[in-house]
Amino acid sequence: MSRKLLLLFAALMMLVPSVGSAADWSTPFVVYYDNLYKITDESVPADRLGMKLGKTSAYAETEGAYKGNFSNALPKGTEFKGILGIDVQDAIAIDSGGGAYVKAVYQESYADSKLNGTREALARLDWLWSLLIAAAAIAAFVIWRRRSKRTAGQSR
Repeated sequence: MSRKLLLLFAALMMLVPSVGSAADWSTPFVVYYDNLYKITDESVPADRLGMKLGKTSAYAETEGAYKGNFSNALPKGTEFKGILGIDVQDAIAIDSGGGAYVKAVYQESYADSKLNGTREALARLDWLWSLLIAAAAIAAFVIWRRRSKRTAGQSR
């Protein structure tokens, strides 16, 4: 009986999705110092470019939790610059190639994004916890019933 219960539990755990980042991977984004920026099509004129802020240290091809400055759309080594008159917490300029820059607009803290992803994944698992509790209750009832029948048979 315990072997069947263990197999049921293992099968149910395979249904649990892995928890990753909540960053929307269907839209291009860049993470710069734990801030998530959505890359737009809006060009930034050369006379509005500020000082160099940094560059991407990794291209994130697949969803997951990454560290450092990375992007799901930009190759490793892509430069970021400030935009004159705009706070870095609001937007940054991203090198789009050939000396042209586009605006990336701040969305949220990447750390908050990862935490939200964990919360959303756990919320999707409510049905699984209910199923596991129900299965445990049924298993406990079956075990109790079998033991009570054995003890009743021995006392006669």
